[in-house]
Amino acid sequence: MQSMTPTSDPYKMKVKSKRAERTYLFFGTWWVGAAIWSLMTSIFLLDVWTHPENVSACFAYTIPIFMSLFEARPRPLLYAATATALSIAGSFIEPSSGLPIAAILGNRLIAIATQWLAALLVKVQYRRHVEIQRVAEIQRRFVDILSHEIGTALTAITGQAYRLTKLSGQLAPDDLKVRAEKIRSAAGRIETITNRVQFAFSLGDGTIPVGHRAVDINVMLRSLTDQLEEEQHGNPFELNLYAEPLAVKGDETLLRQAFENVVMNSVKYSSGDSPILISTTKRGSVVRIAIADRGRGIATSDLSHVREPYYRGSGSKGTSGAGLGLYLVERIVEAHEGTISIESEVGKGTKVTIELPQGTESVMR
Repeated sequence: MQSMTPTSDPYKMKVKSKRAERTYLFFGTWWVGAAIWSLMTSIFLLDVWTHPENVSACFAYTIPIFMSLFEARPRPLLYAATATALSIAGSFIEPSSGLPIAAILGNRLIAIATQWLAALLVKVQYRRHVEIQRVAEIQRRFVDILSHEIGTALTAITGQAYRLTKLSGQLAPDDLKVRAEKIRSAAGRIETITNRVQFAFSLGDGTIPVGHRAVDINVMLRSLTDQLEEEQHGNPFELNLYAEPLAVKGDETLLRQAFENVVMNSVKYSSGDSPILISTTKRGSVVRIAIADRGRGIATSDLSHVREPYYRGSGSKGTSGAGLGLYLVERIVEAHEGTISIESEVGKGTKVTIELPQGTESVMR
């Protein structure tokens, strides 16, 4: 739910940092902007020196506009607006050789349209570049986290298997059972991570097939907490459920997975004796489910990112996970036409609120 695992190889980090620094020195320094403004000034002086009906200088303004691609943050619309103002001004400074002003302005308007087209192309290209970088960062983060989590689990499996082999004749049945359980637990972590990754990739087209059965949220939450208490033997659950059945229209399997992800996050980031508070209420035609803990909490800088795929915040160091839990929860909730909100404070805990539309009577039959 929270922090990205840092790259373990300091040499690779150093090389990556130096490459990024060189890239910044070439594309992001002040001289690129200075060169653009100098070129704009030179084009304007050329425009003033020639007759206004000569619009070649106006078309030349597209060159500095395209040059803005080499800036750290391109400003093509600013340059296009400046070029438009200079193109119009240039038509009045040098006396015409006889052409009507309307004809001169008409020709310049064609050049101005070209300037704005160039600016829009630069804007689109920059957005594509940012999106490619974003996808590359998600993929890099995914590989880092997956390698770390699976590697940690495999280390546990290998270590326990080695001890079982080496000490097979000396282990008591209870000790043998403990080590076998550790192997099973580590293998279970790998299975959980791979299942989440497969599910996340299956959401790539933006659609989730959702059933249309009536699901009683109260019954589901009781069943889920009973199961987790039996399996985890950890945090107690405090249920404050609405007195009457609360039915929503949807897919029981997906909804259970969503609530299990949220509850398990609360368990992971809370101390063993800290209770997890789960409540349900009804507001008009909306069913509200709140899951709150008194755990580590989420830093403000991480709060807006925790629902991004493969993102883990600064508070998750030492806790296993692939950074997919809340991403999957949000997608499932959205598929059920619901909303999710997260409130958190470091050291005081986190509260996740999910609102789902209530099922109609026709659906509940």
